[in-house]
Amino acid sequence: MDGHGLEKFRDAALLATSANRAWSLLSAELRNHQEGEIGAFTPHNAEITQTIRDTNSAYSVRGSGGVRQEVVATPGTIWLCPAGICEEATRLSGDMPEVLHVYLPPHSFLGLIDEGHPDFRAQDLRYQCQVTNPAVLRLTSNIVRELNEETSSGGLKMDALAVELIGTLAKDHAETAPSGAPVALAKGVLDRRRLDRVLDYIDANLDGDISISDLAGAACFSVFHFVRAFHLAMGRPPHAYLSERRLDRAKQLLAYSGTSLVDISLTCRFSGQANFTKAFTRAVGLSPGRYRNATRNRA
Repeated sequence: MDGHGLEKFRDAALLATSANRAWSLLSAELRNHQEGEIGAFTPHNAEITQTIRDTNSAYSVRGSGGVRQEVVATPGTIWLCPAGICEEATRLSGDMPEVLHVYLPPHSFLGLIDEGHPDFRAQDLRYQCQVTNPAVLRLTSNIVRELNEETSSGGLKMDALAVELIGTLAKDHAETAPSGAPVALAKGVLDRRRLDRVLDYIDANLDGDISISDLAGAACFSVFHFVRAFHLAMGRPPHAYLSERRLDRAKQLLAYSGTSLVDISLTCRFSGQANFTKAFTRAVGLSPGRYRNATRNRA
């Protein structure tokens, strides 16, 4: 999944990537594209492309199967591309300094869109340009934010985001309408026994990678259903709960151990001490070092 952009965009500078991060249902990159041509390509993932920074009115011309799309790229311009189509060479009239590429592999569509959209696959995404769907724009903004500032529960957050994103694409951007009437959404909730299994799994794996699929499996729910059920049961999404538990773990290590700040940041799954300090200070109101001093002075 992470190698897709390397294969397609050989000459585009890589600004940020989800490679080596615990994102299991989508991957993403920020790239700098220069004026010129991107060669013909047949994507094996469904793709979302969005310009992030001003392009000075540069335009993109792309085509597939007799469809030609010419678009002036402004910040927020979005293109969709399904998996498996033969896309002709894309021409860029000028430099595009920052472009987001989101890749949704076929396996992410299996079991995610259950009751409402059972037949939506990576190849069923509409070949579309100038998408203005506010839900898609909100989700891509979250992806850019996570790429630029990795959080301790980023993998779980991006898994849940992928579930919502695919659901939005299935509802609003499928090439053909779903056949037959949608099946009613499941009404089950996370009972105490299932919820305890999920919370126990999180506590036992705070220092490891945790995916939405892992938690859904612990609850014996589909991934799509689990995201909603957990939010209803706990009042917040899974990644927010995981962030809280990892910060609680950081507080314990700061107060009762001599573990260095660097090692605590890594144990609590932050990408580095700077991100750990920023997240901890925002949540607690004190930097990790000041929190450690304050708790020891009280003792």
